[in-house]
Amino acid sequence: MKDTIALCIVGILFTLNAYSQSVKKNDTNLKTQITSKKTNQKDCNWCGTFEVPEDVSWRTIIPPKGEPGDKLIISGTVYFPDGKTPAKDVIVYVHHTNNEGVYPKRGNEKGNGKYQGYLRGWMKTDSNGKYEFETIRPAPYHSHDGEPAHIHYNIEGPNYPEYWLTGLWFSDDPRVNGYKDKIERNGGFSNIVTLTKDENNVLRGTRNIILQRFKN
Repeated sequence: MKDTIALCIVGILFTLNAYSQSVKKNDTNLKTQITSKKTNQKDCNWCGTFEVPEDVSWRTIIPPKGEPGDKLIISGTVYFPDGKTPAKDVIVYVHHTNNEGVYPKRGNEKGNGKYQGYLRGWMKTDSNGKYEFETIRPAPYHSHDGEPAHIHYNIEGPNYPEYWLTGLWFSDDPRVNGYKDKIERNGGFSNIVTLTKDENNVLRGTRNIILQRFKN
């Protein structure tokens, strides 16, 4: 009887030890996966959602005071794949050129700001899926075979790893017609935005987005 009890105790201890080792191994694998994901983002010069500030809001103002250019406000709603349900807590990251078609830098940029310049910003959609940013209208590159003026978009949400969308284009840009066949990821709605002027002479446009998953 005593021998039987002793064997049972040894068996239980062996099982608990094996389980503990399995948990540690899985935890190590999980940490490795998380670290790898972050490393990949940091090594990716088009990425940016991972640099989101802690005090991010649904709305942001991008350019510093005195930045030359026509004032522009872009707003929109991010939806779940059904195209109807607003998606909360989605990070929308944008960056663009200045009114001379270059990514301006001050020399003290950190992270991917070294590549993308200081005209960039982050938003986290509110409970209604809304986001909005205030900036200046960008000019097109002086090269790139006549690519339209654009605003880069990156999206990341719960269970939606960071991915890029085809940039926001402006419908009054004559370059757009020659580039429509190059639209790869419109975000579920048109990426070509028609601007209007409000009573304060500010340009306004709307870009709505449907969440998707891509293998970048």
